[in-house]
Amino acid sequence: MISLAPATAMGLAFLIVLLDTLKVRGWPVRLAFLTGAVLPGLVLLLSDPVEVVGGWDRRAGIEVAFTPLNAPFLVGEGVLFLFVALYAVSYFREDGRYAKVLSLLLLMHAGLMGAFVARDLFNFYIYSEIASVSAFALVALPGKEARRAAFKYLIVSLLASYLFVFAVGIIYMETGYLNVALIAENAVESRELSVALGIALSALLLKAGIFPLHSWLPDAHSMAPTPVSAMLSGALVKVPAYGMVLLISSLPSGEALRTALLAVAVASLFFGVAMALLQKNAKRLLAYHTVSQMGYVLLGIASLNFLGAAYYAMAHSIFKGGLFLGVGSLAGERKELGTFGYRGDHFLSISIIALSLAIGGVSPLVGAYGKGLLYENLDGLWKLAVPAGSVGTLASFTKLNAHLAAKRAGKIPLRLKVPVLGLAFAALAGGVYLNPHPNLKDILYLALAVALFLLLKRAGLLGIKGAEKGGEIGEEINRLVAGLVAFVVLLSLIQGL
Repeated sequence: MISLAPATAMGLAFLIVLLDTLKVRGWPVRLAFLTGAVLPGLVLLLSDPVEVVGGWDRRAGIEVAFTPLNAPFLVGEGVLFLFVALYAVSYFREDGRYAKVLSLLLLMHAGLMGAFVARDLFNFYIYSEIASVSAFALVALPGKEARRAAFKYLIVSLLASYLFVFAVGIIYMETGYLNVALIAENAVESRELSVALGIALSALLLKAGIFPLHSWLPDAHSMAPTPVSAMLSGALVKVPAYGMVLLISSLPSGEALRTALLAVAVASLFFGVAMALLQKNAKRLLAYHTVSQMGYVLLGIASLNFLGAAYYAMAHSIFKGGLFLGVGSLAGERKELGTFGYRGDHFLSISIIALSLAIGGVSPLVGAYGKGLLYENLDGLWKLAVPAGSVGTLASFTKLNAHLAAKRAGKIPLRLKVPVLGLAFAALAGGVYLNPHPNLKDILYLALAVALFLLLKRAGLLGIKGAEKGGEIGEEINRLVAGLVAFVVLLSLIQGL
C-alpha cells in the first residue's frame, strides 16, 4: 500500500494532462489536483509500516516504509502540499498553462513522497529526480530572470545527481546491496566506501542548499512563483537531508567527518542569517533563511540525532511554506521591502507574525520542539549554535515584520489568505501537541533579537545594496562546481582519516 501513495499522485498528474489534451477545463482539473493532494496521505495512513513491493524478499525487492523516522518528513510535506494546492488552484487560474502547472506540482508531490518512503538508495534517487525535474520547469515559469535561475539550478543539480549515482555504484560494488538495512549489515570500512560517502554527501549538501554550496538556491527560490517557492523551500530541500540520514545510518562514518559536518552546519546557519539581514528583497530574505534553517537539520544529522533532524525538517516545512505564501500574497509583483505590508489585514498579519515566531523557535509553536531535540543532543560549545541562531533568526524576522507593519495591505482574495492561516494554525497546533509547555527563555531570546535588530539598523547594516548579486551565469556555475569538487576531496580525505 505504501508504494501506492506516490503512484496515486503520479496517476492523477497524468489524468490532468489527459483532461487538458481532451480540452476538459474547469472543475474536473481542479478536482483531480486536489484529490492528488489528499488521497496519497490517506493511503499512507492505511498502510503497513514496512513492506517490500510485490511481496519479494528484501534482498531482491524494493523496500518502502512509513516509520517514526521518516514520518515527520512525510507529514511536513503532506501538510504543506495540501495548503499549497489550495493556494495554487487560485494563484495559477489565469495562467494559460494551468493544467500543465498543476500536473507538474503533483509530479513533484509524488517524487517527494516516493523519496521519503524509499529504503534503498536507487529508488530514493529516482524519486528525488522526479521531484527535481518538476521543480526545474516550475521555477522557469515567470520569465527571463526565472529561466536563468532555473538553468543554473538545473546544471548544478544534474551534476550533483551524476556524482550521487556514481557513489551509489561504488556502494553497491562494495556491499552487494542498495537496500540501506542490508548495506548496514554488510558494509566494512574501506577506502572505497570512504570515497563514496564523501562524494554522496557532497552532492546532497549542494542539493540541500547548504553553505558554501548554496549559491543556486537564493535565485531559484526567490524567482519562482509563490506556491513553487513554498514547495522548494519547505519540502524539496528536505529530500537530500533524508538521503544523508540514509547514508550516515547505513555506512561507517568517522568522528572527524561528523565534526566537519557540524562545522558546515553552524557555518550555514549563521551565514544564512547574516545574508538575510542584508537583503532588501523579501523573497531573497526568506530564501537565505532556507540556507540557515538547513544548517539546523544538518546539526541533527551530523550529531546522529536523526529524529531531531526529522522533526525540525517537518517544522520548517510548515512555517517556511506559510511564510512564502504569506509574503508572496502581500508582495504580488513587488519584492522590495518597504513597498508592501500587512497593516489592516488581520488574517495575514497574525499569520505571518505567528510563523515568524515559529521559525525563531518560540514555544509553544512547532519550531520550538525540533530545536529542543537538537539542543539536547549536542555536546559542548555546539549547543550554543541553537539559541544563538534563534536570536539571529528572530532579529531578521523583526526586520521583516517592521517593514510589513509600516505599509497597508492591498486587497487580497480570501482564498489566498486561508492557506497561510491554515499553515499558521498547523504550526501552533503541532507545537502544542508535541510540547505544550512554554519556555521562559524565549522571552529573553526575543528581547535580544529586538535589541540586535535596533543596533544593526542604527549602524546602517540592514539592506546593503548588491549583497545578493552574483556575476555571469557561467562564472557562477564554475565557482559552484569548483566548490563541489573541493568538498568531494575534503570530505573523502576526512572520512579516510
